[in-house]
Amino acid sequence: MQGYILPNLGKVNARACTFAAARVMEKCGIAVAMPDAMQREFPIRGISFLPKEQGLRTSDFIISIGGDGTILHTAQDAVKYDLPVLGINAGRVGFLTAMEREETELIARIASGDYLTEERMLLEASVGSKDCWAVNDIVLTRGEYARIVDIDILCEGKMLYTFRGDGVILSTPTGSTAYAMSAGGPVVDPAIRAIGLSPICPYTLFSRTILFSPDCTLTLRAKNVNNDTDLILSADGDLSMKVPFGQEILIRRSKKVLKLIRFSEKSFYDALNQKLMWGGTQE
Repeated sequence: MQGYILPNLGKVNARACTFAAARVMEKCGIAVAMPDAMQREFPIRGISFLPKEQGLRTSDFIISIGGDGTILHTAQDAVKYDLPVLGINAGRVGFLTAMEREETELIARIASGDYLTEERMLLEASVGSKDCWAVNDIVLTRGEYARIVDIDILCEGKMLYTFRGDGVILSTPTGSTAYAMSAGGPVVDPAIRAIGLSPICPYTLFSRTILFSPDCTLTLRAKNVNNDTDLILSADGDLSMKVPFGQEILIRRSKKVLKLIRFSEKSFYDALNQKLMWGGTQE
């Protein structure tokens, strides 16, 4: 068994956490691999420093060390090579991570098979001939322009309503605790399959998040009301593309999934209590 470690060295604790993870893996018989560019950073015997493509093709899982943003970045490789991801939190919130940086001993449970693999649904956006997908959300806005945008929203080709505001967030259940939550959307258990549509600063007194069936296709298009420039579509706050005025955007559930390694004693609701500080107590 081989694990491929992808640390975000921009995080203060990532370096120490990477050394600790490598030691645990070596102790329990899991081969350690890392990107060849990391060789100078981690002069440790026993680590195979491989080009990313080779390392991912020969590994059984990925260890992502950082925060949620690090895992979102790692997801691009994990989904491409169909590898599960073990997230170790070296950042702030770490909603997608399975453990904190002081819990690296838990990695030994992977060697014995004492873990779960959880599948998270992804969203896919099609803009003409271009496609992109997201773990958390796909966002449509006016970019750097502080102007109101008018967007027609259709479900299965049938007109629902016209939104007026700063933009819209299309989120997965995983993304319900990210940007969508900040925009007033509900927290959704990731075991529930749904597509959330949350307005960003709507120009109305009454506007709420709508949860759609994961099997429906949503269509967004800018209306010709003070809209004469390109919109900006972003996926997980990273990949972005310009959407020409009048171009339709199709949003649907992706056929791909992100696999996350989990340990049974830590539930989604434990994470809510710990990360969002609900104020509950655990006995």
